[in-house]
Amino acid sequence: MSKVTGFIKLGRMEHGLLTAITVISSYYISGGRNGYVALTLLLSSFFAEVFLFVTNDIYNVAEDRVNRPSAPLVTGIVTPREAWWFALASLLLSLTQVIPVVMGLANPVSLLILLMALALGYLYNASLKRVMVINNVLVSLVTSLTYLYGLASVKVINQQPLHFIGLLFLTTMIATLGREIVKGSLDYEGDLKVRVVTLATRYGVGVANKAGSIIMLAAVALSIPLMLSSVPVLGRFSVVFSALVAATDALLIMLVVKVLRGDLRRFRGVSLLAMGLTLLGLMLSSLLLFITG
Repeated sequence: MSKVTGFIKLGRMEHGLLTAITVISSYYISGGRNGYVALTLLLSSFFAEVFLFVTNDIYNVAEDRVNRPSAPLVTGIVTPREAWWFALASLLLSLTQVIPVVMGLANPVSLLILLMALALGYLYNASLKRVMVINNVLVSLVTSLTYLYGLASVKVINQQPLHFIGLLFLTTMIATLGREIVKGSLDYEGDLKVRVVTLATRYGVGVANKAGSIIMLAAVALSIPLMLSSVPVLGRFSVVFSALVAATDALLIMLVVKVLRGDLRRFRGVSLLAMGLTLLGLMLSSLLLFITG
């Protein structure tokens, strides 16, 4: 692995790009049409994600030696000093959203959400990852704030996009929370060795699997009003969004059945695919709106 590849892997840049597209999609669907604001949203969300992933690896070396032995900081491809400089540079670049806010082009609420995501994500990486339940809640919250970030950047927020994006945020947060709890069962051995307290390490894998399954089913139930709320915002393209949300629901229900049977094979990948389908639905519908608008 080369040094450049090591930095790319350390920053999980594919995740940053996906996050940036999500934020821009949310911004456009919410009524945002300013190209400069969209550009700063792309940069700020991309580099915020990079900052959080890099600092996560910095504080996670002991656990990664067990769960991710090929991680750049574990193999030594990237040194801790280089990782800190990379994190600091990414943090500064993530604050580009300050510019359109100061210029009066973007809603100041967006900057508050960005700062909240950066602060909560960093606190999770540095210490709160080892606090039971709070660790899972923080991951699901920070992950889902991407939808609110795009919405909050619009100068004037209308009621219909607020309801739709608000429900999308809540549904995603609940689904991610359930996924994170079950993931604690997959990471049981590594978490136990480095004293990360999860439902699985404290009460056992069976309890964690049941709790995570119940929460994921709650997200499936909440997806029904989410699909209904998409109609006035996405118009005829709400069919595209709803079809992919329904596909997400089907995969989550299938996973719940498998998890309750104690079968965690492919859970990580399939659950990520399930979340990705809803995200794809948002991206496609926003792209179709843009093309036809």
